[in-house]
Amino acid sequence: MKKPFIAVEGPIGVGKSSLADKLSQSYNYYHEKEIVNENPFLSDFYEDISKWSFQTEMFFLCNRYKQFQDIATLHSGIVSDYHIYKNKIFAHNTLTHTEYNKFSRIYDILTEDLEMPNIIIFLDADLEVLKARIAHRNRSFEHQIEDNYLLNLKRDYNAYYQSLKNDGERVMRIDTTHLDFVKHNDDYQYILNLLQSLIGGKIHE
Repeated sequence: MKKPFIAVEGPIGVGKSSLADKLSQSYNYYHEKEIVNENPFLSDFYEDISKWSFQTEMFFLCNRYKQFQDIATLHSGIVSDYHIYKNKIFAHNTLTHTEYNKFSRIYDILTEDLEMPNIIIFLDADLEVLKARIAHRNRSFEHQIEDNYLLNLKRDYNAYYQSLKNDGERVMRIDTTHLDFVKHNDDYQYILNLLQSLIGGKIHE
């Protein structure tokens, strides 16, 4: 049986890293953390998406590729706060048609032999909740994110979830609009109960 490899996904500000961190502690899995602040193009990207999108997306793709390579050698369970496929979701919303075609070919080459997550948790929330959470974490480069950008990400994540669900993959979607699993243990326990049949495994006390 393959080791559990969980990816937590969803639009910006939905709580992916927070949930991945809590799940890694509950199940005693390795936590694979997404590299964000280290991207040197990110601030420029949010100021001028059309100018800096290709550099930004290529930086993320190369780093995530290397991270997925490294964690493939682990024997323990893994919970990651991203799926490398998110590169295609974000690139689809930021690159021109020509750039996206080039990017997609590079993505396919890099990922053709990577071990991919076998369990994917999709988090979602209403737009106003996402905006409030983004404002609360107060990353300077995220202050300029536009509503339409977030709405497009929500749309594309939901489409990806539906496609995986239709293919019979082990996926689950959780609306966190009225949940605060960081501050309220009851909300976190609710999520754990939802995931137990999907993830299985023993919760680490």
